[in-house]
Amino acid sequence: MRSLAERGAFGAALAHLLTDVATPLRWEPWNPYNDHRAYPSARSAFAVDVVLVADGRSWPLDPVRRALVGGAPERLGPCARLDLVRRPERFSAGYGEFADVLVELELGHLLAALADHAARLGLRARVAGDGVVVCSDRETGAPAPRPPARSSGFGPRGVAADPRPLPAAAWHAVVAALPRLAHVRHRLAARDVEGVPDGWYDADRPVEPGPAVARLRDAFRHPPDTVDVGSANLALVITGDPAAAVADTGPDGYRALLRAVGSAAQRVCAAAAGAGLFCRPLRGVHDERLEALVRAPAGHTLLYLLVAGRPRVTGFTYDLTPLEGRP
Repeated sequence: MRSLAERGAFGAALAHLLTDVATPLRWEPWNPYNDHRAYPSARSAFAVDVVLVADGRSWPLDPVRRALVGGAPERLGPCARLDLVRRPERFSAGYGEFADVLVELELGHLLAALADHAARLGLRARVAGDGVVVCSDRETGAPAPRPPARSSGFGPRGVAADPRPLPAAAWHAVVAALPRLAHVRHRLAARDVEGVPDGWYDADRPVEPGPAVARLRDAFRHPPDTVDVGSANLALVITGDPAAAVADTGPDGYRALLRAVGSAAQRVCAAAAGAGLFCRPLRGVHDERLEALVRAPAGHTLLYLLVAGRPRVTGFTYDLTPLEGRP
């Protein structure tokens, strides 16, 4: 990324944006999927590529080498575009059409991660279709701190949360990150959070008291030595109405709904990371059981499940951030 960083302050900020968000930040040798970036990807497939569009050309990002393929633009105007290219073929053929769903969710995660971190770097960013337009009207200062290190939990013998109660501040951080989306409903479950009774919530409004998180075990297909969902302190179940989204916005409505949910989940993951929590998207669930558990409205289908808690252990990772970016 050095050649881009040499294109003035805007180029340096773009280089930091791409490095901080779209390249590996750490390697976890004891986790089944080792490559960790600023956003989650199913099976660490990272099925969305980033392409810088500037100076009349396209410059794909090679995330492993932290370099733009073909060099770097000779000139940068006040704005550049980051196009996101879907690569569903990185999932095995057994995923079928579900690979497209996973790609749209990941695309939403990446859109939010790029836009949010651009703001930290003093850049203006707006989501435009399947990309982000990034602009700088002024000379940017020193690079901003990287986003809080996202964690999916440490699990050589199954991901599980620290058994101690979760501080209320972590709960409030996650609640504050929940957006309101058309045709979408969030149900947030709390377990053993200081000052927050166990149960299901609509944001911070109680909906149904009781052992909500523990009941997730009935809907999760995998045993506790993979992920002990019942130990989590927080669980977010997102359902939505695809038919209503299509009727409202047209044929792309379902894809747009998935991208919006992915962006919302990214902001929840970032808030959880800032509060010192792991936040892990889960699949491998019995959809109908989970929809029934959260009393999903008619027409709604399960779109996403996130579980969060404080990790039992930390470390056991290789820090892959560039030396100049470390504190």
